[in-house]
Amino acid sequence: MGQFFGWLWGLIQDGWDVLRDFVRGVADDFRDSTRFVKYKMFAIGGYIAIGLATVVVFLPPGELNEIDAEVWLRKTEIVGGRYLKVANHSSDTWKKIVVGINGTYTLRSKRLRPGKKKAFFFNRFQDKQGRVPLENIQLDVLRIECSQGVFERIYKKKR
Repeated sequence: MGQFFGWLWGLIQDGWDVLRDFVRGVADDFRDSTRFVKYKMFAIGGYIAIGLATVVVFLPPGELNEIDAEVWLRKTEIVGGRYLKVANHSSDTWKKIVVGINGTYTLRSKRLRPGKKKAFFFNRFQDKQGRVPLENIQLDVLRIECSQGVFERIYKKKR
């Protein structure tokens, strides 16, 4: 076993030496190059840096939340009307799911397995008196409670 680690350590040291020589060679070539080549390399480096910064800053990372939920608001013209499509991206099954709209209307479901999606139609939600929301209800707050935790999204536009 000791020979293996000795061989691995030697391989790491050789790799480090090759990398150090490569960087040193590039630096020497850069120092010896003309002003035009240096400007060109700075322009390319700046372009790459701006591209990476754009990707890091402006690409949406997706919805990161405690229960790994992803939610879409959809509408079907044929049957059912408006609905929420909820996806469970976690590795655990959600149990005892309660989906709430605007703190007034709720809909319960027994479970949602990992990697699965489920539609929650607005006409199935009810308030405490058993009334369903209007078809054109403004969705201001969505809350999903389950065995994994809570997810809440506020849709109201800030003024």
